[in-house]
Formats: sequence, C-alpha cells, structure tokens
Amino acid sequence: VAKCHAFLEQPSPHDTIDGWSDALGMGRRAFTRLFRRETGMSFAEWRQQACVLVALPRLAAGDQVTAIALDLGYESPAAFATMFKRLLGVAPSRYQP
Repeated sequence: VAKCHAFLEQPSPHDTIDGWSDALGMGRRAFTRLFRRETGMSFAEWRQQACVLVALPRLAAGDQVTAIALDLGYESPAAFATMFKRLLGVAPSRYQP
C-alpha cells in the first residue's frame, strides 16, 4: 500500500513489475497475482490509471499537456496523449478549460 501511495505522489510510466517485485522482496509471479487480486487489474493497467488520475486535476487547472506528459515521465506528449485517449476515449486537451 505504501508503495502505491508513493507512486501516486510521483507517478512514472517507467516503473516495472520487476522493479516493484524486487523492492518488495517478492517473485514476479507472486507479485502479479497479488497485485491483481488486491486491485482487480494488472500492474500496467493500474499504473496508467494512476497517471491519468494525477493528470486530470492538472489539466482542469489549465496546465499544458506537454508539461504534464514530461512531468509524468512520458517520452513525448504524443505518447501520453495516446495512452490518455485509449483509457478515457478523448484527448487530454478536452479536459482543459
């Protein structure tokens, strides 16, 4: 739980299952099974949703998509926008005032 909260404070699309399982002293398979059982989704799905949850208030506040994408660790605004649109069905710019 603490690791999930810390991730929400500073999310990154580059965090990996291997990194998390190693940090928690677990095997990869045990981690993925436990993570799915506890959250109802895969680690990758949760990581993307967490990034979107962090981005939404910033978009609503008028922050630029480019700044948000780079702050979240995406390689480009396009990569962030693609992930965002895949999850929510609309471009991130639709959430800006």
